[in-house]
Amino acid sequence: MPNNAHFTIRGYLPSDHKEVVALNRYGLAAAGVPLDDDVYAGDLDDVAATYLTGRATLLVGETGGIVVAMGALQPVDATTCEITRMRVAPTAQGRGYGKAILLALEDRARRFGYLEAVLLTGPNQHPAIDLYRAASYTVTGTENHGQLLGIRMWKRLIVTTGK
Repeated sequence: MPNNAHFTIRGYLPSDHKEVVALNRYGLAAAGVPLDDDVYAGDLDDVAATYLTGRATLLVGETGGIVVAMGALQPVDATTCEITRMRVAPTAQGRGYGKAILLALEDRARRFGYLEAVLLTGPNQHPAIDLYRAASYTVTGTENHGQLLGIRMWKRLIVTTGK
């Protein structure tokens, strides 16, 4: 868990919008993704329609009333969700916030009834890849999105027993 006792995770509020957009822009720039090449472009234009309905969510992590981390999930189909928009502010990295957001998203996904999660990251996003591998995600392939290469990862969320 995060090594800062004052880190809290909660659902997105409209008052978070400016901070969430700024955090997302930082994440894209850090990954070398131009705004025009954002695979999920437009999702933050209307957060309520994208993430606050049905079996989708956008979570934020904050310290001292400032949003320093975020992550979202959206349905792919009835049993699979996609984790998106995983971001941690540069001043808050290395404290376990990304892991905490990921675990909270997985918990929410299970409560929504998803059996599997997928995500897309960049081949040079080594801290993110390390985080996902440590959380039992496996690489299932690569994808081209225009000039950008993406790495697709997968995880089974609900372990079934052989009864």
